[in-house]
Amino acid sequence: MILEAIALGLSLLALAVALAGWRQARRAGQESEAKAMALKGQLDSLRKQMMELHTGAIGMGQRLQGVEAHAQQLGDRQQELTLQDPDRRLYSRAAKMVELGADLDEVMNECELPKAEAELLISLRKGRS
Repeated sequence: MILEAIALGLSLLALAVALAGWRQARRAGQESEAKAMALKGQLDSLRKQMMELHTGAIGMGQRLQGVEAHAQQLGDRQQELTLQDPDRRLYSRAAKMVELGADLDEVMNECELPKAEAELLISLRKGRS
């Protein structure tokens, strides 16, 4: 009978330990599940932010392409206008000659500019460099 009582006591003790372990494991599982849910929420939030950034980058890229195309059109148009205006073409040629090292007489003769204008152009170009 004592043996049965000891066996019963040990069984109850083992049951109590098993129950405590089960409760602890259950709490740990619940905590892990809560942490997993929190991490999933953070991941979803980061995914949304990445999608917003991606969409914004695409939009900015498209706008940049539009600006580049517009700048190219303006450059082309400016070139056309420069070539259409004979006076402007002479000044552009004279400026190019000065950049290449032409002297006052060369600029006056080649571009048919008055001396004062040629001197002004040379002084302006030398002032830039």
